[in-house]
Amino acid sequence: MVKEKTTEHGLEYVILNNDESELWEIDYDAGHAVNVSDYVKLDSLKHDGIVKYYGTIEDFLSEQRSCKNIHFHETMNVQTRIHMESCSFETIS
Repeated sequence: MVKEKTTEHGLEYVILNNDESELWEIDYDAGHAVNVSDYVKLDSLKHDGIVKYYGTIEDFLSEQRSCKNIHFHETMNVQTRIHMESCSFETIS
């Protein structure tokens, strides 16, 4: 069971399928989720603030956080060696 999100706004970090290469940062204010595992060190985050979920980011957002209109974007090039998976979504008020 996934713990409830405690606030309506802000950032949340999710590890998918117990795989640290699937660390997603979810910004509920911006309506955007990004796989940040290539540039955010897990040790720099509060471990009690990280949610673990077995499934896809789309399932997490829709089933656990009631987000809708989830759209995946082509890989973003932030730096020449870093590629990010990302998606946008709408929260249900």
